[in-house]
Amino acid sequence: MNTTKKTVYLCLALLVPVFLIFLFTFFARTQHTLPVYFAYDSTETERGYIITDAHRIPAYTLTDQNGDAFKSTAYDSSFKVYDFVFTRCGSICPEMTTQMIRVQEAFKHDKDVVLISLTVDPEHDSSEVLQRYAKQYNAIPGKWYFLTGEKDTIYTLGQRQFFLTAKQNEEDLTDFLHSERIVLVDKNGWIRGYYTGTNEKDVDRLITELKVLQKIERDAKRK
Repeated sequence: MNTTKKTVYLCLALLVPVFLIFLFTFFARTQHTLPVYFAYDSTETERGYIITDAHRIPAYTLTDQNGDAFKSTAYDSSFKVYDFVFTRCGSICPEMTTQMIRVQEAFKHDKDVVLISLTVDPEHDSSEVLQRYAKQYNAIPGKWYFLTGEKDTIYTLGQRQFFLTAKQNEEDLTDFLHSERIVLVDKNGWIRGYYTGTNEKDVDRLITELKVLQKIERDAKRK
């Protein structure tokens, strides 16, 4: 074997492992799988187990910042991004709402994505108060809804359906306890992600994973 051939084979021997490592790294980063939280039924396929049913956020009716009835069933064909806040909150709420602005900006042209912020202080946060709050944070009408209503309804949704803290502080009735989590819900009503609403990188992950869900849906429609 001449020197030229030896050199070629040596280069190939060195480059092939590098190329394989690159492919593995690339696909590991781009093949994003999203969990289905609180799944309780699945079916086995050639590609493994597929979730067929899971905990669903139930239908509810509350009131939005315009004073209109907000029926959740009207958004069954949308991806939903939820959080729980209140307008008098001076701690984590401003940061959470600022991060929700970033989500709104990322999907402002996507008709199948809505943002929903529920107040945990509904006795104070009337539609009028929420409307001012929405304008303060440049919420796009028809894209980002701020909801108020019966306290029991909102607290039950938060605690028993989203599995988050959402309640009045028993030691200080002017204070309210709520999670800093932002929640991603798909078109099945399944919870697909929890994200720290005060952490920019975690909200980046939310944006990425919502785009993944959109792509999965588009790819499924092409088949």
